[in-house]
Amino acid sequence: MKFVLRFAAAVFIASGMLLTSSTAVIAAESGVSDIDNDRIPDTVELAVCGSLACATGEEDADADGIADWVEIMACGNATCASATADTDKDGIPDFAEKLTCGNNTCAKGKEDADGDGIGDWIEFVICGDRSCATGAEDYNANGISDADELAACVVVPGGSLALTGVFWGLIVLLALLFVALGVTLQIRRKRKAAAASVESLSL
Repeated sequence: MKFVLRFAAAVFIASGMLLTSSTAVIAAESGVSDIDNDRIPDTVELAVCGSLACATGEEDADADGIADWVEIMACGNATCASATADTDKDGIPDFAEKLTCGNNTCAKGKEDADGDGIGDWIEFVICGDRSCATGAEDYNANGISDADELAACVVVPGGSLALTGVFWGLIVLLALLFVALGVTLQIRRKRKAAAASVESLSL
């Protein structure tokens, strides 16, 4: 199950994007039965494979990297979610926003129902529900956790990731200029004091 969803995470990261009814999600999180305790609600398993305990979680009918059970929970059928669709261009994929808060544009990226420091939408992308990721997942084995890579793709409202870097670069540059100005003023002050001392000695 994790392979399919991690593939979806890699698709988001590789595409530069992030990184439909929410009724099924709300029902699943409010105690709907799961006879085999595999985190896939029985009603969703029935839609995926025809019985209450047959889904592995790795079924992916449209080979888009999003497991069928996650697509069914996000938008009603096994082929409806897109790995790159992002209506509000906030870096959070539409299907993950739907699962997190009910529509394509509502997630802020800070929602964290289980308080583990990994955003709910990130957990939906990595492993299919809001409390399944550990933070150690690294699908592309580059040494950076999938959670960190996905979180880095979120666009800050009113700005972009590129502008954020430029902003901090300008702050550092201004700080260095102020330090250089302070050092220059100290040197001038010491030279003036030394010149005044030499002048008073020569009188």
